[in-house]
Amino acid sequence: MKTLALIKRRSDTTRDAFRDHYEQVHAPLAIDTLLEGVARYVRYHLREEIFGEPGFDVVTGFWYRGVEAALDVQRRLTGPEGERILQDELTFMDKPANTFFPVTEHPVAGKQDPEAGLRAIAMARAPAGVGVAEFVGRYEADRVPALLDAVREPRWCLQQRAVRIGAERPAFDVVTQLHAQGDAGLAAWARDLEGAGARVVVASVSEHESELP
Repeated sequence: MKTLALIKRRSDTTRDAFRDHYEQVHAPLAIDTLLEGVARYVRYHLREEIFGEPGFDVVTGFWYRGVEAALDVQRRLTGPEGERILQDELTFMDKPANTFFPVTEHPVAGKQDPEAGLRAIAMARAPAGVGVAEFVGRYEADRVPALLDAVREPRWCLQQRAVRIGAERPAFDVVTQLHAQGDAGLAAWARDLEGAGARVVVASVSEHESELP
């Protein structure tokens, strides 16, 4: 089970300061107090907006060992163990702007290359009046291959579909991650998708994965 969290910095905090606090203070604190049952914990900090207005500064990925493990983390977050985490979040996050949603993963091509010149995330939300299932099907059939054509020497591509739980719709319907040698037209790719009515965000990121007990 995997969840993505879209987290925004406080307006009085720079992106560099936000990243440094997250990596040096918040992530270690979370590991020590909260993340038992998490198999992987990775932060994708935005480096440069290639297209769109993200409204967040990091995409954090949590891979849980199962549904019960995810529920245990939520229980700890609302208990005494979570108080230090919540207090720390207030010091550098714009908490009302944060959002999260579960995803399913679908490898598309290659394998991860941490040394790739470009590490990027593309996110899209279906246009008004278009069903999510229809949009996702078209996106995966047409837009993902075009996305790979929009980079130089693609090394790896992972497609993720957002899972809706309850009444609130996820911020994005699809999230695609890729490693490549460089950008060869990502903004044009995003502009074309936006022209079809979708909300689109593309950004380069730095990747930070923690070793877990």
